[in-house]
Amino acid sequence: MGANSALIFGIIINVAILLVFFRFLMQLAAVTPYNPVVLSTVKATKIVDIFSRIFPTVAKGRVNLAALVLLVVLYLLKMYGERYLVGIMPNSPVHLLILTFVTMIQDLLRFCRYLIFATIILSWVVMFTQSRSPYIEVVQELAEPLLAPFRRFLPNMGMIDLSPILAFLALYIIEIMMDEAAKVLLTGL
Repeated sequence: MGANSALIFGIIINVAILLVFFRFLMQLAAVTPYNPVVLSTVKATKIVDIFSRIFPTVAKGRVNLAALVLLVVLYLLKMYGERYLVGIMPNSPVHLLILTFVTMIQDLLRFCRYLIFATIILSWVVMFTQSRSPYIEVVQELAEPLLAPFRRFLPNMGMIDLSPILAFLALYIIEIMMDEAAKVLLTGL
């Protein structure tokens, strides 16, 4: 056991986390369910359907608790497995739980940043090529709940959209606060 096995384990678990995370976010953002990208993601994450027999969906079918529970389990497995394979064990189960939730939130914020950046780039692609693909539609539909609150109070400036800048700023502030809170929590244990 060592760095190579930890790397392989990390890649496999990260792919599983990414698929379940996409499934959760697509349902949360109410992405068109007939999009081929959504259909293939649902097929790849059939295990969520097994968990949904135990954990229902809430908020009018938008919050899939089964996917959320599976994400937490996968993140716990990731945190414990990577540390075990490298030989660094967590101090306590509470430390492992806090580390898991902090990592989940940091990954969510990072994903939101990447999503907003992808939306900006893809809007240029659509504008210059005048073509759309199912992938572009999914990215734009996933980013819309992040950008919509900022569009509400920004003035209409025609083709110029400043909401991504404000969303980046808000995510940056949240990330700084999250990092400080994580330092306080993890050093206290």
